[in-house]
Amino acid sequence: MSDASRKMKKTDLVLSNGEYAFTQDTTTGSVKVLTGPTVLNITGQEYPVVYDAEHRQFRAVDLEEATQQCPLAPQGYYIELWNPPESGTKPQPSEGSKENPPRLLMGQRVNIPGPATFALWPQQFAKVISGHHLRSNQYLVARIYDEEAAKENWKKTVLKSASGPAAESGEATGGEGTIAELTEDDLTVGKQFIIQGTEVSFYMPPTGVEVVPDEDGRYVREALTLERLQYCILVDENGDKDYQRGPRVVFPRPTQRFYRDGSGSSVFRPTELNPIQGIHVKVIAPYTEGDRRYAEGEELFITGRDTPIYFPRPEHALVKYDGSAKHFATAVPEGEARYVMDRNTGEIRTVRGPTMLLCDPRTQVVVRRVLTERQCALYYPGNEEAKEYNAALGALLPRRPSTRASVSEGEVRRSLDKGRGRGKGTTKPQGKTTGDDRSSVHSAASGAFADEWQRVATYSQPRTLTLDTKYSGVPTVSVWDGYAVMVVDKRGERRVESGPKDVLLEYDQTLQAVERSTGRPKSATTTEQTVYLRLADNRIEDELSVTTADHVAISLHLALSADFVGDEPARWFSVGNYVQRLCDRARRAVQEAVRATTIDAFYDEPTKVVRRALLGGAAEGGAAEGGAAEGDRAGVALDDLGMALREVEVLGCTIANERLAQQVDEARAYVVASRYGLERMARKLELDKNRLAMEREQASEQARTAKFRAELEAEQIRRELALHQARLESEVTRLAKQLDERKATELLADEEAARQLRRRQQEAAAEQEIGQAQLELRLAELTAGTEAAVARFKAAEGPLAEAIQLLGNQDILAKVAEATSAQRLLGGKDVADVVGKLFEGTPLASVFDGVQRRAIPRRANGSAGPSMLADED
Repeated sequence: MSDASRKMKKTDLVLSNGEYAFTQDTTTGSVKVLTGPTVLNITGQEYPVVYDAEHRQFRAVDLEEATQQCPLAPQGYYIELWNPPESGTKPQPSEGSKENPPRLLMGQRVNIPGPATFALWPQQFAKVISGHHLRSNQYLVARIYDEEAAKENWKKTVLKSASGPAAESGEATGGEGTIAELTEDDLTVGKQFIIQGTEVSFYMPPTGVEVVPDEDGRYVREALTLERLQYCILVDENGDKDYQRGPRVVFPRPTQRFYRDGSGSSVFRPTELNPIQGIHVKVIAPYTEGDRRYAEGEELFITGRDTPIYFPRPEHALVKYDGSAKHFATAVPEGEARYVMDRNTGEIRTVRGPTMLLCDPRTQVVVRRVLTERQCALYYPGNEEAKEYNAALGALLPRRPSTRASVSEGEVRRSLDKGRGRGKGTTKPQGKTTGDDRSSVHSAASGAFADEWQRVATYSQPRTLTLDTKYSGVPTVSVWDGYAVMVVDKRGERRVESGPKDVLLEYDQTLQAVERSTGRPKSATTTEQTVYLRLADNRIEDELSVTTADHVAISLHLALSADFVGDEPARWFSVGNYVQRLCDRARRAVQEAVRATTIDAFYDEPTKVVRRALLGGAAEGGAAEGGAAEGDRAGVALDDLGMALREVEVLGCTIANERLAQQVDEARAYVVASRYGLERMARKLELDKNRLAMEREQASEQARTAKFRAELEAEQIRRELALHQARLESEVTRLAKQLDERKATELLADEEAARQLRRRQQEAAAEQEIGQAQLELRLAELTAGTEAAVARFKAAEGPLAEAIQLLGNQDILAKVAEATSAQRLLGGKDVADVVGKLFEGTPLASVFDGVQRRAIPRRANGSAGPSMLADED
């Protein structure tokens, strides 16, 4: 109905389907329920009311507020109904009716699964709850609130079993007290049980069973899923703790809860340890691990050497120191050390570096030694920082436990934390506290005290560690070269350490102090103490007054140089105030020596007198050797002091009486002035002698120089003459050699010409002989031929003319004459001449004349005789 209609009819209450309202009769006080759909006309005898379940009373309301919705539980939901009607009565009001309520079972409740909806009787109230869907890592906590109803309706439980890998893997804990293990005998009032998501995927409780919500009102609770290197702690109602390690899904028992740290986390990581880290635990309940049984009250120190990853146990309780749990090793560098005290016996030992010192907190504690102000001044002279630091440590001594006579590292750290002003109301430390050793601090452990590994580096740079161990370790004394210290312990043992060396003091050891006088003159009333004894070149200055044989008082300023010698170093520290004793001995010796010397003798050579008195034979020997350096003297041994006096130097010598000192100075000045005048005249004479001698020497040298120059010039002329003569002789020799060479060449040419002439003569003779032989041979041939020809001519005189004529026409005669070579035989010029002479006076002469005339032109063209005869046609 609209608001306008309600305003028009304020006395009408209109209810739709699924709505209901309560009205109370003003005469009887009974309350009736009106269920829609219907319209109620409110009269003056009744008025609308609603039931306040929290205060358990009916409250009058206006008509607009009287309408209430029927609770509706769809499929998968259930209704938790309080104060149900008695058995056998009408369970719910009918629709469209106005009824009086039945008798109700006040204080009881029933669970009605959906789908369901109905109006409520007066004094009833209901809560619609969604069915509980569970994943594999979720669970419910259920409780029996009505034993009989639970047993009666147990089989009416709406439950769907889980399936899949999560339900079959078995990687879940908390099976004890689960729904799968319950029987009817277990269904008692107040019984709680767990419904795990690994077993049940959907659940609606029956009547008599309720699902308990958590602190936030949620019914479905989250189990813990643990990965590897994770664990959780389950705390039971009886105080027992159960540690569960991953990987697994952890379901608690009904009486257990997950432990949460300050940040609200329930999942923790184990404590990571390495060989230089450890944790201190105490056994609070006996248990057995492996072959060993651990008794209650036993304490353990677990390090990373045996347990790199530590998971807590319910039998272990973590022992913290100043709120810190993890112990770190202390870095002890080379040349340093730490004091470690046994907590049971009180014995303190010194651990020397280099090492990583990881103390067992059960029996060991690192302590610091507190030096007194006097010890700081002796061991570290002039070091104000060391004094302030030890003063700050001394302020902690009154607060130390009575069982310990030293200051522990923890007390120093607490003092430093307070000095830095942690928290409000803190005060500044008294004095300067330094030496905070960052390598030996504790830190909170992992696990239930942190949810991540604790690392030093905050980004990807390599891990670094800064050691400030200047004062946190064993007191260290640096003995320089040429110095020595004596170390004394409480057992009376003594030893001398010579430098260069760093000496680490045991806890019961101190340095022996020696006393020595200061100032001038040396006196036993002005002294200083030191632990550093200089072994060589101890320079000690002193002033003393002496009197000469003629009663003149003199003030001397001496410097003594002494060394500590001997094979017994302990004697060096056994002499009390060695400076004063050495000066006293020197005073006595010098006074005796000066008392036997007059003022003039002493004032001339005070150093010689003093050295003879103190060094004795060493001074005499050094002077007698003449040339030995003063520092080379062997010195005088002082056996009772363990020293040797090496050198004595007179720095000042003053006469006490001023008038006498003035007279002595004037006399010495006159003597010195006279001596200087004589020395000046002597030096002038010597200079004149030297000048004249030098002039004579100069003239002599000039004469020798002129003579030497003349000799040089003569020698130069002789050398030039000899050189010219040598050149002439060399030229004559050269010309003679050329002449000899020319003569030899001509002789060779003559001999060669003679040889060629003789060769030509021999060749000509040979040719003549050969020609003669050939001529004779040819002559013989011609003679024989001529005779033969004459014979033939005679045999044929008639026909011969014609034959010759024929031969002339054909040049046969010329060829015959050429072939017979009559030229040589007859001595003619050519063949024609020879033939002409041959046939001269014969009838053939005319023929050969014609032949000769024809042969002349041919000779002019280069042809020879026989050739012409041969070529003649």
